[in-house]
Amino acid sequence: MNKFHKRTWEKELGRKKKYYYIEEFNPTHNHQQKVYIGANISLRAKILIAQLRTNSHQLRCDTGRWKIPNKVWEERVCIFCSSKKVETEKHLILECETFKDNRESYADILTVSSWDNLFNEGFVKKLGAFIVQLYRKMVEYKKQMEKQFVP
Repeated sequence: MNKFHKRTWEKELGRKKKYYYIEEFNPTHNHQQKVYIGANISLRAKILIAQLRTNSHQLRCDTGRWKIPNKVWEERVCIFCSSKKVETEKHLILECETFKDNRESYADILTVSSWDNLFNEGFVKKLGAFIVQLYRKMVEYKKQMEKQFVP
């Protein structure tokens, strides 16, 4: 990639909220195979980690842009807690009060210095189990919410 294209891409990246996750999940912007792909973890865990890393998941930070017209970033709030924070990957994994009890048994991996480190070899097995557990609980909560609103 030549310097002009790189600067143009970086400018465009800075303007779009959609790309905030790149700085969170791949700050070095390296494109080497990630450890979780070759790790001895379940296929479901690999898929969920890949979805988080590529911003192709069901969190409101992403699904809000599917609407026509797009939902404003600040309106894509978490439906699981009352924090009124945007439902991002970071909020789900580190902040959402609804999943606080799930985080307690994974506190050792959730104190890493950066998101990129979270996906390293030493943590990936526990991270996979944690994310699968979070998603199961999310699905369960969504089903409960749907039952409440169906007459």
